[in-house]
Amino acid sequence: MKKRLIHFMILWICMVAQSHAQFNPQRYVQEIYPNITETTNVLFSSNVPRPNPGGGFYESITGYPLNVREYEFTNVNLFMNIFQPQGDTTSKRPVVIVCFGGGFVTGSKDHWSIRLIAQQLARRGFVTAVIDYRLGMNIFDEDLSKRAVYRGIQDGRSAVRFFRADAAGPNNYRIDPNQIYIGGHSAGAFIALHNAYLDKETERPASTYTWLQSCGFLGLSNCTCPNQGCLDCVGNNQSYSGHANALFSLAGAVGSVLYLENSNDPRAVLFHSQDDGTVPYNTGEPFSDISWLVVGSDLPIVYGSLPISSRSASINLPYQFFSYTDRGHGVHEQTSTTLYSDILPGIANWFYNQRLKPTNAVADGNIAVCKSQNTQTYKVSGSNAKYYHWTVTGGSIAAHPVTATEVQVVWDTLAPQHSITVRPYSQHWAAGNPVTLNIQLQNTATNTWTGGTGNWNVRSNWSLQSVPQSCHHVIIPSGSNIAEPVIPTNIQSTIRSITLQNGRNLMIQTGSQLIIKEE
Repeated sequence: MKKRLIHFMILWICMVAQSHAQFNPQRYVQEIYPNITETTNVLFSSNVPRPNPGGGFYESITGYPLNVREYEFTNVNLFMNIFQPQGDTTSKRPVVIVCFGGGFVTGSKDHWSIRLIAQQLARRGFVTAVIDYRLGMNIFDEDLSKRAVYRGIQDGRSAVRFFRADAAGPNNYRIDPNQIYIGGHSAGAFIALHNAYLDKETERPASTYTWLQSCGFLGLSNCTCPNQGCLDCVGNNQSYSGHANALFSLAGAVGSVLYLENSNDPRAVLFHSQDDGTVPYNTGEPFSDISWLVVGSDLPIVYGSLPISSRSASINLPYQFFSYTDRGHGVHEQTSTTLYSDILPGIANWFYNQRLKPTNAVADGNIAVCKSQNTQTYKVSGSNAKYYHWTVTGGSIAAHPVTATEVQVVWDTLAPQHSITVRPYSQHWAAGNPVTLNIQLQNTATNTWTGGTGNWNVRSNWSLQSVPQSCHHVIIPSGSNIAEPVIPTNIQSTIRSITLQNGRNLMIQTGSQLIIKEE
């Protein structure tokens, strides 16, 4: 029995030490993990149909599938690379899925800036993934081109479902299924924005259902393009929702701002430059800077970050918009190897503030403390936090679990300063705002009744914001607007003296005592 108790104590000490190591207020805000791990080519979507190239002049000179046959397919598998902070023991972690750009005709999850975003977010404590999605678009038909975007949306949702399924099953990546975010650049931002806002069957473009495409000799025949299916009807883990919880967009746009419906939609942080000639900052057709080079190009009108931000404001949907004038389409890439310095903080802080940071806490306890009663209890309330980090100056704090909302402090009567601070942490170990109480130790003090609720045992009813203690001279002043004090049931209060002015009364309920101890 003794051995078992020792083993239990060692285990408890190790658990407390490990938990306390998580108390880092810079998590998600700064890079706190110097090393990360990468798991490459993780399969997340199997045997999904990708349209075959259609040939023609422009495909032959560019090598890009920009004239695809929507009626002919090759089944492919999609993979992701997953980054994790090395040494992180958090059991519920947020994940950020990052999608590359390339106009739905080119690009790769291995693009340097997409990988860099994922790596730097992982160093901040996020789990991140860079993903494949199916390429191939018909840029010569406005309706058919929408099928390419829709494929990308389906693949992005499949990546979200992968992590939700993992959270429910093997839990290899320790993901919180309610904190899955998505983002990307250009076409990748289209995927992220439409993941968030094109979330109903009624919003699907008509051409994503059964549609016709000209085919055969000189395009004189019609071939049937199959129904692409619902948002979560392609790829693996279809029993889960592929709808992400928040997003970031680098030079992205949507097919309609009406997809943004109300203040409960996922919240976005947007980055866009006014001189972007590829994806309109405002409203227009994509590739306006090079469309004159492609005879017959026919793409739909899309709505960039400016109208998205305006729509968000009109429906009270929180958002943040980083607007620039001179960054062009590569709004995040400062050089061929470096990101602009505001990109990662902008993304990370958005997810931290909007999704991870716990609500503010309220600390409660005596701030005017008698030296003769230097052992005090302090509590915290009002926050949705799971963990609390308590620290004291000028005293010692009793051992307590990291979830404790109440602690006991012994104040050192000889210390020059005294304070207690509590900082809330979410289940993801995201830090909230600290709350500090500055404590005054006294040999004697006057504590005047201010009324309020009439309850003697409520701190806010006293001038010292402290319930009367053994060194307090208590004054109950006259005044018709001040309620008479009542000591509730089963309370024992010790004070130095009490003055009841102008016939004031003090009611002491059953089982309670007021002890006057003069020194």
